[in-house]
Amino acid sequence: MQKKPLSRYWLLLGAAALAIAGLYSLVLVVARTPQLASLPLFKKLFHEALVVHVDLSVLVWFLAIACLLWSRMTANSRPVMPYIEEAALISMALGTLAIALSPLDPAAAPLMSNYIPVIYSPVFFLGLSLVMCGVLLMATKVVMPHLLRHLHRLHEPPQQVRGDNTPIGFALRGGALITLVALAAFVCSWRQMPGVIEGQQYYEMLFWGGGHLLQFTHVQMVMVCWLLLAKGLKSEFTVYPKHLYLLFAVGPIAALGAIPAYVLYNVADMGHRQFFTYLMILGNAIAPTILALWILPGVLTLRALRKGEKRALWSVLLMSFILFIYGGVLGALINGQNVVIPAHYHGSIVGVTLGFMGIAYLMLPQLGYRDVASWRLAYWQPIVYGAGQLMHISGLAYSGGYGVLRKSPGEIADIALPVKAALGFMGLGGLIAIVGGLMFVVVVFLSVRGRLRQA
Repeated sequence: MQKKPLSRYWLLLGAAALAIAGLYSLVLVVARTPQLASLPLFKKLFHEALVVHVDLSVLVWFLAIACLLWSRMTANSRPVMPYIEEAALISMALGTLAIALSPLDPAAAPLMSNYIPVIYSPVFFLGLSLVMCGVLLMATKVVMPHLLRHLHRLHEPPQQVRGDNTPIGFALRGGALITLVALAAFVCSWRQMPGVIEGQQYYEMLFWGGGHLLQFTHVQMVMVCWLLLAKGLKSEFTVYPKHLYLLFAVGPIAALGAIPAYVLYNVADMGHRQFFTYLMILGNAIAPTILALWILPGVLTLRALRKGEKRALWSVLLMSFILFIYGGVLGALINGQNVVIPAHYHGSIVGVTLGFMGIAYLMLPQLGYRDVASWRLAYWQPIVYGAGQLMHISGLAYSGGYGVLRKSPGEIADIALPVKAALGFMGLGGLIAIVGGLMFVVVVFLSVRGRLRQA
């Protein structure tokens, strides 16, 4: 992967989305904190803030890192069309801005659909469409040249094939393929939607299939990040390529396995929903678990690096594993519709987020910015962020055991004192996690600022 100037802007876009999401999360923490939840202002803003926070921190941030990795892989490739990456970057940047500003629409109404919650506003839908167009362009840029080489048998001697023909290149192309299937699933869901369905149920069904498939994209990308971080810690770290090919093939195969869901079921059928639920359980946990167990012992043996020049890479990789595994354990404890669900979801998502933060630290010097791997601030950032999220998630999970509903602020008047204490613990953890998230933004800002000052 060679350096390309546009790659740095994907990283900056992702960091900006994460920073804005962190600001909106302040409203969420306050609205779920017992002593402050009764304030009318926070009750009113809770759902709008939740929509923007989720879409920027889970959708835009994740997809921006995917685009960063795709950009690095295709730096020397012949584009399908000129300026395709520039168009993708501009589209996603404008879409991010529109999503961030959508709560300012006085007529906006939040709809808490799973995977992609929406604000019923032309500004929001314009932003979401632009983000999806940007991702579509980048995924096409990755997949199309590879398909053309095979379909049209381009005369390219084997020794001249570019260096993306590796397990990492295979994984990144697989992630792009999963993303294209997810976008196609959104279109299929829209075409199959019964005309009588509207409101939140409409968007729940619209985003159910594609939203599940995007989780395969995120997992595929974080697996790439784990592997790159492990090699960044210890250059001689190896995993047999044939084993990696098998692990990285699970996600694309499972994504293509979603096609029968649209052939056998209507999008409104319960069978359609259950199909994707089981697909997620069976296809999106095995590969990352195996890879994590493969890498984790080596990370633990390198704990002396926590005082060296790569200490930030060590701490962020370890915390990513801890949160991802913790989220998986909580997933097995879900029983009914309560806050154990977002606790599980937060654990897995935060594990992915930390992996992406680590790849940002690894790539900053490759993109021409200052190396932060040895910084004390960068070392403590994933620890603070991860510890805060562990507190936040644990508080959610404990209160979920007592039936506290998800996506509902302030429903705490008649609950037991231990549950109120758990919610307070969760709120404190959320504030600590926000500090950790802002620490990441500060590290990236200082790295970028240092490079610009040197220039």
